[in-house]
Amino acid sequence: MIINASHRTAALHTGGQDPVRIRCLARRGMLHSECEAVDRVSLPPHAHYDLVGRDDAEAAWYVLSGPLTVRGTGTPPTTSVLGDRDLLLAPIAQDITLRAGPRGAELLCLTVTSAAVTRRLPPRTPDTTKERT
Repeated sequence: MIINASHRTAALHTGGQDPVRIRCLARRGMLHSECEAVDRVSLPPHAHYDLVGRDDAEAAWYVLSGPLTVRGTGTPPTTSVLGDRDLLLAPIAQDITLRAGPRGAELLCLTVTSAAVTRRLPPRTPDTTKERT
């Protein structure tokens, strides 16, 4: 993994007064990892953040602090409200819109690599030989 120890964030301007701030905490740098990236996303109060799903990746969004309204484009479209410590699983290629509540929202996003890539990875089994233990 490539770990980011910097406190710098990327700012994404979404039309509101305050930008959405994204900080990459770790990015896949090794062939043996199904984890593509770990990002921290800070949404200012009432900010909208549109997530465009990819055909080759799934994501798990953990709400560090909320509340947060989630609208998905699945069939049928869904809307739900999440709060602190809730988990949102974003299926492959599903577009999702997040809207922060009046206090804003903090999220942690874990994006996993596509099955097409992970199928080609070598088996990852622990070495339990005496030489290694």
